[in-house]
Amino acid sequence: MGFLSFGRILAASQQSLVISESSDTTCKTIIRKPVSRRTNHFNKWMLRTSFACAFVFYLGCGSAKQALAADGQATTDAVTLPQVQASPADTFVDSMGVVTHITYGNTPYYTNWPQTLKFLQDLGIRHIRDGYFDSSWTPFVAKHQQLAQSGIRTNYVIPYDPSITSQSIQQLAAVSNDMELLEIPNECDLAGSCGISLDSSMANMLSFSPVVKAAGTAMNIPVLGPAFAAYETYGQVGNLTSLMNYNNLHVYFGGRNPGAEGWGAPDAQGNAYGTFKFWLDQANLDGPGLPSQITEAGYMTFPGNPTPYTIPPDVEESYIPRTYALAYLNGIGRTYMYELLDEINSPGFGLVDGNMNPRPAYYAIRNLIGALADPGPSFNAGTLPYAVTGDSTLRKLLFQKRDGSFWLILWSEQSSYDTVHSLYTPVTPQQVTLSLGGTYYTPSLATFDTNGNLNWTNTDTASQTVPLTISDQMTIVKILPR
Repeated sequence: MGFLSFGRILAASQQSLVISESSDTTCKTIIRKPVSRRTNHFNKWMLRTSFACAFVFYLGCGSAKQALAADGQATTDAVTLPQVQASPADTFVDSMGVVTHITYGNTPYYTNWPQTLKFLQDLGIRHIRDGYFDSSWTPFVAKHQQLAQSGIRTNYVIPYDPSITSQSIQQLAAVSNDMELLEIPNECDLAGSCGISLDSSMANMLSFSPVVKAAGTAMNIPVLGPAFAAYETYGQVGNLTSLMNYNNLHVYFGGRNPGAEGWGAPDAQGNAYGTFKFWLDQANLDGPGLPSQITEAGYMTFPGNPTPYTIPPDVEESYIPRTYALAYLNGIGRTYMYELLDEINSPGFGLVDGNMNPRPAYYAIRNLIGALADPGPSFNAGTLPYAVTGDSTLRKLLFQKRDGSFWLILWSEQSSYDTVHSLYTPVTPQQVTLSLGGTYYTPSLATFDTNGNLNWTNTDTASQTVPLTISDQMTIVKILPR
């Protein structure tokens, strides 16, 4: 497997797009990652990112002490505040996944499995996406059994291979102990992925998919539909709801912030190309009414000197947690970040680099999970009387844990980097006011820094009106009743 050299990538596929709100011309670049077919039947994978000429803005994270503004504490707001419904905190944690390639023999996934497993365990992630292999391959069976023992479950991507049967998939599930999802062959709208030509590739995918669905039905395991490389395919393939339980999307931002407002003409619903809403519109074409998952999302960090359309690790540290959060806000059931480890032929996408050193985004995910994880039986989260001021870039998520505590995540959804000129560009922090009703107060809050650390400060303010300074780095506010 491997990526084309980056220069070839940029030259490989460019297309002019018109941004509906601007006369600026942008460039759409497709990155494709060809992977040779392997004896474990794992299908070809491809990454597609779309890049545009745009200016973005950067601000390094302030400390948690900066998040609590220094202009004192106001008195309790006598205005009746809205009761805002919280979500169980653990549902957000459970929505996070990561892509792995355990059967790739020329990568540390295979050559340094003990350290790879430790990275997964320490990260706290519970869901991975990986490839199918024959149940007789005992070394891989043993690895997946270790994953299962660690509480990590796998979405198995089933490649197009006529020798694979519903029974063989069920045999793998019986010995691996970690199968939680099945996925129809990947990106078959690329010629050569599932057949020699584009037409034969798509026809093979459609004829083979009932095998995957039959296995899922027999085991009561949900089936993810096919992810497509080109958004147009979702509208061309027809209604596939009989073959899947979830629709499947690959969402890349080409170095932009995950809340970017899009960089192309709008779809029929008025949502610009590249936004979460745009992709959900496409999913509704081949799987109307079905929930969606994102099985690939992520960023390419530059491995050495700055390269256009890649981002530095400290910007990725901010973007990746926000990608998880915005996907959750948009109703995405699970998002798999691409990927855990750098690969020899595709450096830059890993949360861990080629020397097996975690990048800041790895620590950010680990600390985000550590703060919000709350495993246990399902429960109905309550409501919190609160309001928060802020401009149109302010984003918020409200969670509750089983002990009754509330956890409010705030950030300013702005770009942090000019991906065209490879320049940091500052973001101006905004001053917001958090107002709490009832007997609630904020005993502590934390803000991420650009290394992925979550820095906590005890506030224990008696005031129910709390001034905060919010930047493009997430701030987490813990809220308790007195």
